[in-house]
Amino acid sequence: MSTSEQKPAVTGALMIHGLNGSRHDLAEMEALLQARGLLTNNMLLPGHGTDVRDLIPLGWTDWERAVRLELSLLKQRCDRVFLVGHCLGAALALHMAAQQEVAGVVSMCAPLHMYSYMKPGVQLARYITPVLPTIREDVRDPQARRGYTRDVYRWTALAPAHSLLQFLPQLQAELPRITTPVLVMGSQHDHVVPVSDARKIYHLLGSQEKSLHIFHRSYHVIMKDYDREEVFHKTMAFLERHAC
Repeated sequence: MSTSEQKPAVTGALMIHGLNGSRHDLAEMEALLQARGLLTNNMLLPGHGTDVRDLIPLGWTDWERAVRLELSLLKQRCDRVFLVGHCLGAALALHMAAQQEVAGVVSMCAPLHMYSYMKPGVQLARYITPVLPTIREDVRDPQARRGYTRDVYRWTALAPAHSLLQFLPQLQAELPRITTPVLVMGSQHDHVVPVSDARKIYHLLGSQEKSLHIFHRSYHVIMKDYDREEVFHKTMAFLERHAC
């Protein structure tokens, strides 16, 4: 086959939502990526999208296994694959990038240390009750909160949350091994993951090509909040720059 007859390279994006989330969280971003010609897989993590009781017995190992499988399947259809994740999904994306070859990572509000009270609080509470009520999704824009909140569990399963917290020291140790391009995004007013985690991730990454952007109008769910248009723009610019 001549050069002029060669098929264009196919770029894919594996999209991974956060704890208590669903495919809906990244649906708007997925539509934008598809409109730019990317092949997307907006995956649903095990235990999500059904009932919170299905999430209680699951944890990091189950999510990691699912992401690894979906990444393998998407690689079979694409010449290069990016990982796009939010919170738990971003932690999983970074972990995969330390293990496997990917074209790049978009990390939105990934946890690394969390707030100091969170780990002991979760550890204690899980011996008392399997779940705690989730007050509301951490979105600052009230209009967006009404329009976007869908398929979000009203309860937080504590054992899975503890599983994520237990894995974070290993994730920190893996960050210097990541050499693929990474876009790190965080929020100054995030009530779930402190903005210092985004800065720490950025500094620990082994990537030569990395960038950090901190938003100042949104809370934790930045792709649904006041800054969502800029989140989408920066994500698309990053993917297009590194899809060559």
